[in-house]
Amino acid sequence: MIDKKTLSTWERKGKIGFIGLGNMGSAIAMRLTRPKIDGLPLMVYDPDSIKLAPFIEKGAIAAKSSLELCKSCDIIFACLPTSAVTETVLFGDAGISRDLKPGQIFVDMTSGDPAISRDQAARLAKAGVIFVDAPVSGGPRGAREGTIAIMVGGEDKLYEQILPTLKVISSNIFHAGPVGAGHALKAGNNLLNLICRMASFEVVSLLINVGVDAERAVDILQKSSGRNYATEITLPDNILSGKMHQGFSMALMEKDAGLALDMAAGLAQKMPLGEVAFAELQDAMHTHGDTADMSLVALEYETKTGARIRPK
Repeated sequence: MIDKKTLSTWERKGKIGFIGLGNMGSAIAMRLTRPKIDGLPLMVYDPDSIKLAPFIEKGAIAAKSSLELCKSCDIIFACLPTSAVTETVLFGDAGISRDLKPGQIFVDMTSGDPAISRDQAARLAKAGVIFVDAPVSGGPRGAREGTIAIMVGGEDKLYEQILPTLKVISSNIFHAGPVGAGHALKAGNNLLNLICRMASFEVVSLLINVGVDAERAVDILQKSSGRNYATEITLPDNILSGKMHQGFSMALMEKDAGLALDMAAGLAQKMPLGEVAFAELQDAMHTHGDTADMSLVALEYETKTGARIRPK
């Protein structure tokens, strides 16, 4: 629920646009359709026009292009697959950077590469345009419920400036540090998520093989010191339910965890647990394909251990 003080402050921030309506982007952007800013609706753009329909129904304006959106909005959010896609949107042949004006703010919610983000910020700054990295964690469910973690990289004053808008999206907002810090934290978080996920599947498989019911094992683990996102959300919501769909692909997890391992390699820091988990992920990708949902990683443990984690 958005409190009146936050809404009042937010309404004075100017028109907001949102580029990228994938699984996460659409869930985040939908929260911005609820109130209107100074009577102006949210403007949205995605190259897949089918994704625009739910937003038009909620009163948003569908831009014909990212260029039209950038000319109309003061704060531009983007939630894209990779930093390479962000680079294309900003600086490609049809990039919006040449039409951005001094004072406009570009908020990159992509799970991006911190080094690339810092470079993009420096180039935009030459034109007086402000770049903020603000990746999120918590999945589409957390985005819909307004509980995702938003990790912001940017100057202190800028963080305070965009905070009222971010509060409309979620109640869990954190200033990670300067530009790039948000993306660094997201990469580290997803590597940790991967490690915990693989460890949880491994231990649950063991418990099943010694005769513990899968649902009972997960329920007890979730109330114990081994609890983590996999025992809280992934296993009960996506595996034990039989749904086998989380809305996050193996390729995206490989990209994020790989960014974290690349950061470590640049510092000559060893990451043995991360490297093992990463190798397990790549085994699953060999079997199921890059675009397979992360929930299907559980099938690898069923095959390797003989323990059936899914409902029979």
